[in-house]
Amino acid sequence: MVYFDILLVAIACVSTPLIVAIILDIFYAEKKQVRFSLRRTSVWYLCMFVLSFIPTILLMTHNV
Repeated sequence: MVYFDILLVAIACVSTPLIVAIILDIFYAEKKQVRFSLRRTSVWYLCMFVLSFIPTILLMTHNV
């Protein structure tokens, strides 16, 4: 049961950080006067995913 919940949370935590990462990189590129970078967006995405996924997993496993 816990693994299924973790899988559902992982699926939910994939799409939202991607949208946030793209928006963050667009604003960053506009502010710094640089071009949109897929590499930089992937770093933003990794950060957003970690910030959303790890606390959720810690909360889910703590209640078990």
